[in-house]
Amino acid sequence: MRTTSSQSRRKAAGRHPLARTAPFAAAAVAMLALGAAGCGNSGKVSDTSARSTSPAASPAGGSGAAAPSGSAAPGSTATAGTVVPRSAVPGSSAPQSTAARPEAAGSRCTVTDLTMRLGRSDPGAGQMYYPLRFTNTSSRTCVLDGFPGVSLIRGDGSTIGKPAGREGPRGAAVGLKPGASVEADLHTLNQGVNGDSCWRRPTLLKAYPPGSKDAMTLATGDPVVCGGTFDVGSVH
Repeated sequence: MRTTSSQSRRKAAGRHPLARTAPFAAAAVAMLALGAAGCGNSGKVSDTSARSTSPAASPAGGSGAAAPSGSAAPGSTATAGTVVPRSAVPGSSAPQSTAARPEAAGSRCTVTDLTMRLGRSDPGAGQMYYPLRFTNTSSRTCVLDGFPGVSLIRGDGSTIGKPAGREGPRGAAVGLKPGASVEADLHTLNQGVNGDSCWRRPTLLKAYPPGSKDAMTLATGDPVVCGGTFDVGSVH
């Protein structure tokens, strides 16, 4: 009986150390599991924090900061995340050069600076040309540039036919010194070249110098317009 009791106590004593260490081992395993779970949560928080920081919040010129998606490149304007070329922005296009007409020195001649005269006709192959001459009678240099406006007037003040059309290219501006003259050619046809129809002979010739809103008048019976052709060229 003693031997059996002694053996029983030795067996109980042999199991006792393992029984006591088992709870500690389980606790250690549990702590390791919690630690691993904590590390996994910590990594997720760090990753979320990095994504929530927009590169646009970085100071301008900061090193290593990537440009945000859809940001405008130099020389462009960003609208709603889309890059729009600067040339497409109203008012941003580069100014375009335009060739200015060369002009003679001086200001435009007015009707108070000028006198007007109609020269003799110069017929040629059925064409009739009359030089309409403007002379600068002022004491200053002035400029005429382009086409005069010309109409033929009856004695009652009504217009004969229609005003002269423009013929040929526009010439260069002409500077008129005091006493100098410039001409614009009136063109019509001889009777019979384009039918026998002619306008009535005028009483007055009415002309607007180039660029002027004021008219000059000249008492004359010419030109007699025939064939429906009545044109005026640029001053030269």
